[in-house]
Amino acid sequence: MTLGKLKLKVTDIQCEAKGILLLELRDENKQVLPPFTAGSHLEIYLANGLTRHYSLLNSPAERDRYVVAVSLNPNSQGGSAFIHQKIKLGDVLSISTPRNHFELVDAAEYCFIAGGIGITPILSMIHWCIAHQKKWTLYYSTRNRQRAAFYESLNVLHQAENIHFHFNDEQANLLDLEHIVQELSPNTHIYCCGPNPLMLALKEVSVAIAERVHFEWFNAPQPIKSETQSVEDISEFTVKLAKSGHEIIVKPEQSILDAIESHGIEVPFSCRAGICGACECTVLRGEPEHLDMVLSDSEKQANQRMLICVSRSRSPVLELDL
Repeated sequence: MTLGKLKLKVTDIQCEAKGILLLELRDENKQVLPPFTAGSHLEIYLANGLTRHYSLLNSPAERDRYVVAVSLNPNSQGGSAFIHQKIKLGDVLSISTPRNHFELVDAAEYCFIAGGIGITPILSMIHWCIAHQKKWTLYYSTRNRQRAAFYESLNVLHQAENIHFHFNDEQANLLDLEHIVQELSPNTHIYCCGPNPLMLALKEVSVAIAERVHFEWFNAPQPIKSETQSVEDISEFTVKLAKSGHEIIVKPEQSILDAIESHGIEVPFSCRAGICGACECTVLRGEPEHLDMVLSDSEKQANQRMLICVSRSRSPVLELDL
């Protein structure tokens, strides 16, 4: 998947909550920006050579700006720390055009479950729901009020009565996900984004309605492994690149992306963890072993696309549209 690139100016920087910066990005010549849908994210290409992806949190109806929130990771390897310490008002950033692997499906009602900075893609979805008069409910869990990004703006929203805050330091128990799932109407879809423990807990209690539950992962659960192969079963296979004609051996300890790069071939990628979708490509022949957190169960069963940064092959030969 090839993404377009934009140069946008930082026109506003705000401290939204403890450890969370809000960046507003606009075209220097006040041009209309490429459209996006609720749940989209973009990549920021930092001057230190790193690439990080952030969810768009403003309304899709706004065509003059992109707004993202950056949470300072105490274990930052140069991404969030660089943005918090180095990015200034007026800086011009190189970013990708938006893309969406967390798209809202058509539903009668939506239940949003967010933890911490996971509120960001949910905000855009709430704006969309309000604009389209859709029924929605939000359950928002954070460690404390000080870390609840957008607490004030959520409280003044139309339909703010649909919002349920859960502050871990003020309540004895964690968010009761099982009760939330049990109380859902049959036509409600759940959208969840937040820390892995929250996401995995929801996944566990929502097995019966898995087709109506959607996740946006910031970090891949560790370790990512095949459900059908043990470590001993993993063997090398051949990847054929249809466009370039290359045939490449992928060793057991390699990803497809690593093997392709080792031959000097450039392909799009970002996270190397199966969570962003930048390396998604079309499968022409063979059966992938899907290990990503982006494709839906139905997309994985179709075997028409795969993410080459983590997924492997069940068949001896895999042909890709690269």
